[in-house]
Amino acid sequence: MMTASIRLAGTLSDGAEVYRSYYLVADFGASGSGKASIIPMSIGAPMPDDEHLMVKTGGEEAALKAAAEAIKALPGNHGLDVTAVINPE
Repeated sequence: MMTASIRLAGTLSDGAEVYRSYYLVADFGASGSGKASIIPMSIGAPMPDDEHLMVKTGGEEAALKAAAEAIKALPGNHGLDVTAVINPE
């Protein structure tokens, strides 16, 4: 199992300071296909239409990278600084 924490911070276009946090989990091995789960840790954080993201190749690492890219691309997260921590304690 591989986990990651994605944190986004910055200033929105209306001048408001924002901090958002997500937790990502993938549990299907280092290679192959599977699903990553996206768990919002901040109230009101934008979410993709589906809280699960499938990858066909690349394993858990590819799934976590794809989930992080999907989160960064969401409306409301554009332009925010992103910090990712793999297997946070």
